[in-house]
Amino acid sequence: MVEFLSNKQVVRYGAPSRTELERYFVLDDVDREAVQAKRRAYNRLTGAVGLTSVR
Repeated sequence: MVEFLSNKQVVRYGAPSRTELERYFVLDDVDREAVQAKRRAYNRLTGAVGLTSVR
C-alpha cells in the first residue's frame, strides 16, 4: 500500500482501512450514472475526479 500519511498523522487520525478508502475513491453504479448523466464524453473523467475529491 502506498504510504501517504506521515507517522504523526497516523497516530493522530489512525490509518484508513481499505473499506474507508474504497468508499471515498471508488465509484459505484450510482456515482457512475451521475457522471454519465451530467457530463459529456470529453469531460467525464473530470466529473469523476471532482466527485471523489469532494467526498
